[in-house]
Amino acid sequence: MKRQLVLLIVLGSLILEVAALPVSAAIPAVYTNDNFFTSEHDAPVSFSQDAYGNFSGMTISGKLFYQNNITNSLNIRLQRFAIDEAFFYISDRGIIVANTDTVALSIYLTRTT
Repeated sequence: MKRQLVLLIVLGSLILEVAALPVSAAIPAVYTNDNFFTSEHDAPVSFSQDAYGNFSGMTISGKLFYQNNITNSLNIRLQRFAIDEAFFYISDRGIIVANTDTVALSIYLTRTT
């Protein structure tokens, strides 16, 4: 239940952050890193959690999304969110756009809040 609450908070935060960005078009045929933050997003219809705390779900338009924990030796809670070809990282220090888990962790460590 606690992890579901965390997911809902993260999804809610993501929706609020994305809502603050200028929207340039309707829901794209394929989300990419170039269009995700400037495109309209449809709502999740369902999501489920596995035994390891990873989430997967589907949106109204049938797009699958995933939010997976990134295991690291620093015990930093970092999750990779992916939908279509787009992906980014979610942390207690905000959203991180990076090409790899290692780069995302490095960016995380440079942020103070």
